Order: sequence, then C-alpha cells, then structure tokens
Amino acid sequence: MNSNEFLEKLKLAESCKTIYIKGCFGAPMNAANKKRYTTNLAYNANRAAMINACSADTFGFDCVCLVKGILWGWNADVNKKYGGAVYKSNGVPDVGADGIVKYLIDCTTDFSNIIPGELVWMSGHVGVYVGNGKVVECTPKWSNDVQYSNLGNTGNKYGNYRIWTKHGKLPWVEYVAPPTENNAVNESNTEPQAVYYTVQKGDTFSKIAMNALLALNPQITNPSKIYAGQKIRVR
Repeated sequence: MNSNEFLEKLKLAESCKTIYIKGCFGAPMNAANKKRYTTNLAYNANRAAMINACSADTFGFDCVCLVKGILWGWNADVNKKYGGAVYKSNGVPDVGADGIVKYLIDCTTDFSNIIPGELVWMSGHVGVYVGNGKVVECTPKWSNDVQYSNLGNTGNKYGNYRIWTKHGKLPWVEYVAPPTENNAVNESNTEPQAVYYTVQKGDTFSKIAMNALLALNPQITNPSKIYAGQKIRVR
C-alpha cells in the first residue's frame, strides 16, 4: 500500500473503539477472541476484566501489531477473526517492536527530515508519524488504546508526548506525496475571508495578536514557551 492509504488506515484505527492487548493485530472483541486473548499471555490475563468489558466492536492491538495488522490488511471488519488482517501476508513478517526497526530504510536519529508514514521507534515500542507533529501509537500509557501523541523530537513537548530514538521508512509502504501538497496551488487561489476585531479599552496590538494566536492554537498552554520546529497555526 502507499503511504496515504497507510495513514488513512491508521486514522481509521484511531477513530474505532480499540484496546491495548499484547500480541493482538486487530481482532474484534467477540466472545471467542476475548477467551483467546485473556488466556494466551499472563499480561493479558491480568487485564481480563478490562478486556471482557469491551463491546464486540472493539479491536485489540499492541504497538507493533497495529502496524503489522494494517499492513496485513486490517480494515475494521467486525465479522472477520482479525478484523480483516491476514497473518504474515503482503510479505510483512511477524516481528516485534525491536525487530521491525531492523527493516527500516533510511533509519536515522535526525528527526528534522521525518515524513508522514514513517515508523518511529524507542526500545520496546513503536508508533507511526502522521504529520503535523503527531504520532499514532497503541499504548496503555495514557488512554489504553490507539491514540494520538505528540512528537517531542520536533519540539511538541506538551500533553502526551514522547522523545523517540529513531525513525525510518517501512519497506512495505510506497511513500508518495500527501494529497494536500497536490492541492496547494488550488487552495492558494482562494482568497481568505477577512475577519475584523473591534478594539476594546485597554487593548494593545500585541495583546490582540497574542489572543488571536492562542485561539488558533489551543494546544499551547504557556505562550512564553515555544520551541524551534514547533508548528503554530497563524490563520
């Protein structure tokens, strides 16, 4: 699959009901799969109550199984044993988080050139960079599911963020330009609608500008702390 298709599948997984289950690559939590995954590993057995409480339209993943499951064809099909994934298909091997990094192309510790669809890695854990300083990962650390986190390597050190060790391209993904780049010329031909503000008593130009920028960037909780490489919306 190409990188845009890969990213869309990651977004689909993030939008679905999901839960962190070790060794699970997209199986829906029906009765049979609940029994399977609460008895296969001690880690999962210790979380049996949480797993059994899931609805049947909840899909199980762990960090690297999210990547493998999508590359194996996962498509959120609740009627399929593994959500549509076919084990070890499409030439993608069954490897762990520390094994998959050995397959990466252009693997580097320099995050200044990272592009959407690349795998990010730290010891024992992986995620996928999806652009705009965001990573999709499956982890029990914050919300115990497939979720967005911030790429701290590029200065996004707020909210849920990590400092990753390496990143690189997956050999089973064809990296292509994102659609937004192709549409950039057309979008630039559209003149933005003017927005006006009525000056209030006590206002200054810098105060108005600061409030406008903070309204566009709710993720910034401390405007005195911004970082090189951090992306800030300006309109």
